[in-house]
Amino acid sequence: MTTRAMAVALLLGSLLAVGCARVAPYEREYLADPIMQVDPDPEESVMRQHVLGAREGSIGGYGGGGGGCGCN
Repeated sequence: MTTRAMAVALLLGSLLAVGCARVAPYEREYLADPIMQVDPDPEESVMRQHVLGAREGSIGGYGGGGGGCGCN
């Protein structure tokens, strides 16, 4: 039983080690594809938030701070 567990652990360890690679700094620009970003189109996100605020009747809650009174 322990040899089977060790064989499985060795197999999983080797599979995890295959995915690791060093990337040169000049190669990183090719790996940083814009489609992999969390927010690929920030302008569209701003427009959607604007439309949502107008439709719901409330704006905010996205990290914007301050009112107009100077109390913040």
